[in-house]
Amino acid sequence: MIKIFRKIRQNLLLENKTSKYFKYAIGEIVLVVIGILIAFQVSKWSTNKTKEKEAYNQLLEVQNEILNNILEFEYKGNYYYNKLRDVRSVFSDTLTFKDYKNKISLQRIMSSYSAVETQNEAFNKLIQNADDVPEIYRPLILEMKKLYNLSAFETSYTGLLDLSTRNFELIQDFAESLYRDKTDDYICFLLTDKDHKNRLARYSFTLDDIAPELVQKKYKALKIYRQMVALGFPDKNMKELDHMFITMNPENLKYFVGNYTNKNYTLSLQYNIEKNMLFGNWSSNRSGEKLEAMNVTVRDSITLHIGGEYLEFNNDKSMFNRLFSKTKSNYKRIFEGE
Repeated sequence: MIKIFRKIRQNLLLENKTSKYFKYAIGEIVLVVIGILIAFQVSKWSTNKTKEKEAYNQLLEVQNEILNNILEFEYKGNYYYNKLRDVRSVFSDTLTFKDYKNKISLQRIMSSYSAVETQNEAFNKLIQNADDVPEIYRPLILEMKKLYNLSAFETSYTGLLDLSTRNFELIQDFAESLYRDKTDDYICFLLTDKDHKNRLARYSFTLDDIAPELVQKKYKALKIYRQMVALGFPDKNMKELDHMFITMNPENLKYFVGNYTNKNYTLSLQYNIEKNMLFGNWSSNRSGEKLEAMNVTVRDSITLHIGGEYLEFNNDKSMFNRLFSKTKSNYKRIFEGE
């Protein structure tokens, strides 16, 4: 090809066609530049494809981490939420000696804890190469950074450990009897000691931060998982996650629809077909006053989020409780004829 171009230029010079020679030379230069640009674009496209493939593989590893973290957030969230329930029951002043005797978790509210062990190795590796991640994945990584930021939880958890350690020091007098599984004196102490109640109150404030934080982290992780599946990442279909997913269609959402009440308030849940959404109306049973309709976010197959609150339903949707309410607040479904 080069020989052909050279021969054409030589012929033009021999024929004394200087103007045509220069036009041809300029055209040849333009062709070379175009060729270089095309080669550059092909190289850039190839490089981007390579980076995209590398980022995809790294994100696959992060996806596995996120799945494991979802299970960890679920398990530890339930653990600390159950502790919160125990604390609420203590401050209801309805517990008896028998209640403490039959439920070990009441005896160990401040004496036991469980570390939240999240995985982050793959995510940290991804962040080191964040500049090379294709644009399509950038919003995903921003969401991941929020998910993996556990500073708020770690602060609360450190406070919880400190309170637990101090509690161990204060109940040393019962150590031997507890070791021998003789708990009567210890239970009497839990029922009557005012200092213990004060310590438990401070402990509950910390639990109020930890339990909701873990629940929110779980839902953030689930949201990212869904986004990854939408971008073409595999859906693992783990059985442990089945109850956390719900398809937004009338068939599934209709199970939530209905009126739920306790002695103070009633929640009416309705389904809007056009918007494919649930709406909720709170009303006072005493005054009859109704609040403005609020959008309802379906978190999973048993959990709704409305007006800043999480509502946890039982499996048959016959009742729910306000997940982090400081008062006992079970709401029962009103069936026709009741």
